[in-house]
Amino acid sequence: MRALWMLLVGLSLALGQGLGVPADWPDPFKMQFPRIEPRPIRPTEVTLTNGLKVLLVPDNRLPFVTGRVYLRAGSIYEPDDKVGLTGIFAAVMRTGGAGERSPDQVDEILETLAASVSVSSDSLFTSVAFDTLSENLDQVLQVWADVLVRPRFAQERLDLEKGRALEAIRRRNDQPTQIAVREFVRRINEGHPAGRVSSAASVQSITRDDLLAFHQRFFRPNNAILAISGDFRIPEMVGRLERALAGWRRGEVVLPTFAPPSPKPAIYFAQKEANQSVIYMGQPTVTAFAPGYSELDLLSRILGDGFNSRLFLEVRTKRGLAYATGGAQTQGFGWPGFFYGASISRVEKTAEVIELMLSQFRDLRERPVSQEELELFRNNILNAEVFRFTSRQAVAERIARTQMLGLPPDYYEQYVRQIQAVTPADLQRVMQQYVRPEQFVIVVVGDQRQFDKPLSSLGNVVEVPLE
Repeated sequence: MRALWMLLVGLSLALGQGLGVPADWPDPFKMQFPRIEPRPIRPTEVTLTNGLKVLLVPDNRLPFVTGRVYLRAGSIYEPDDKVGLTGIFAAVMRTGGAGERSPDQVDEILETLAASVSVSSDSLFTSVAFDTLSENLDQVLQVWADVLVRPRFAQERLDLEKGRALEAIRRRNDQPTQIAVREFVRRINEGHPAGRVSSAASVQSITRDDLLAFHQRFFRPNNAILAISGDFRIPEMVGRLERALAGWRRGEVVLPTFAPPSPKPAIYFAQKEANQSVIYMGQPTVTAFAPGYSELDLLSRILGDGFNSRLFLEVRTKRGLAYATGGAQTQGFGWPGFFYGASISRVEKTAEVIELMLSQFRDLRERPVSQEELELFRNNILNAEVFRFTSRQAVAERIARTQMLGLPPDYYEQYVRQIQAVTPADLQRVMQQYVRPEQFVIVVVGDQRQFDKPLSSLGNVVEVPLE
C-alpha cells in the first residue's frame, strides 16, 4: 500500500497534476497493519529400515516432487593435506557417473526426463537433491539413489574438476574483494579447520581413492536426514524410498571435534594496486542461537544492514567515503560466528574509513541505541518472518538442518521472543560483553602508496603476501 501510494504521488508530481486526495485518507507513513502469522508446516517423520530419517510433506497442488538429503560431511572434516576436497568431491559425485551409468548416461536420462540431480557442499554438510515430475519419480529416484550411494567418480571428470580448481587458485588474487574475504575468514578462524585455504599442492594431491574414502567414511544413512515434498502419498513414498535405498547400509561415523578459533588481533595488509581499498574488521563472538546471539544479530543490523544502518549513513551517505559498506553477525554451528563490518572505500581515504568504522563499533558499546532505532530494526526482523515459509520444501529442509545441528525445534520462536523483548540496555550490555574493537582482526587490501596515512599509525600491521 505504501509503495503504491508513493508511486502515485511521484507520478502526480512529475506530471504537475494534483490527485485530489480526499482529506480523510490516512497518512501512508502512519498506517499500521497486523503481523501475518504463518501457519506452521509440520512434516511427517519416518525412519527407514536402514536408519535414514525422512521428513515428508505431501503437496498435491502441482505434479512435482523435490527432495534433499543432508549428510554431516562438510569441508571441516577434510584431511589437513587435502583442503579443497569436498568441493571437488561434490562436483565429481554428480558428474562422474553412478551405479551402472556412465557420466554421459546420467546426464542423458535426466535431460530426457526434464529432471535434475545435484550435489553441493559447505563447511558442515554435503547434500544430494533431486527435482522431478511426479510421473517420472521412480526413474529419477533410482538415478538419485545411485548418485548418493554408488557414485563412480570417473577419473576423467576428477581430472577436469581438479583443473578447474587449480585455475581458480591461480586467479584468486585477481579481485581485491575476493582476497579480503578469504584472508578475513582465514585470520578470524585461525586454529580451526574453517580457516583453512586450499593450495595448488593440496588440490593436486587429491585422488579418486580420496573421494571413495570420504564417501565411505561419511555417507551412511544414520548420518543423514532426507527432506522431501510434493505430489505423493506418504505410504507409497516410504515404499519407494525403501526400494531405492535398499543397498545403503548403516555404519559407524565418527565426527572429530575441534578447538574454537584463536585469532591474533592485528591489521593484516595485502598490497594490491587498485583505486579502491577493501576493509574487513571484526572478531568471533558466540555460536548461533546461544545466549547473546539474538542481541548481536540485531546490533549487527543496526551497524550495517541496509540504507538506514550506521555504517551506510556515516561512511557512505554523509561522507561519501565508500562505494559499499555493511556488516553482520554470522551464524556459527560448532564454533563461534563473528561480528564484523566491511567497506569498499576510496583508496586515498583508507585510514579515515578504518577509524570511522571503528568509531561506529565503539559508539554501540558506549551509548545505548535509541528506542526509535531499535524499533526500526526490530520490525525489519519480525516482518521478514513470513519469508521463512516460501515453500513446503524450504520448511522441510530447514527442519532437517535444525535436527542435524541439534537445535531445539522451537529455536527460531525463542529467537523471535528474544528480539521482541530486547531493550537498548540489553543491546549495550551484550555489545560490551562480546565486541571489543581493540581485539579486532582487521584485513585491508589496497595500494598503500595511495593511503592517507600509514596503517602502522593505527596498530600492529602484518604483511600478507599474495602467492
